[in-house]
Amino acid sequence: MAHRPYPNVDRALRQLDRHYPPAPVTPMPPALRSVGDAIGQLRKNAQRAAAQGFGAGTYVLSTRRNPA
Repeated sequence: MAHRPYPNVDRALRQLDRHYPPAPVTPMPPALRSVGDAIGQLRKNAQRAAAQGFGAGTYVLSTRRNPA
């Protein structure tokens, strides 16, 4: 029997995972929710600082001494 490719790629990919149970959904405890909020705020502040030019440029670690 010759190889016949699946006519619909999306259907073929769904067939591969049809026997696996869905990933469990667990609620986040309140203690971790505050940590997640703080990390989100850090990410937002870092993006704002990068947009303002803070930290711009490439940092290169060199093992050679500066001849200055």
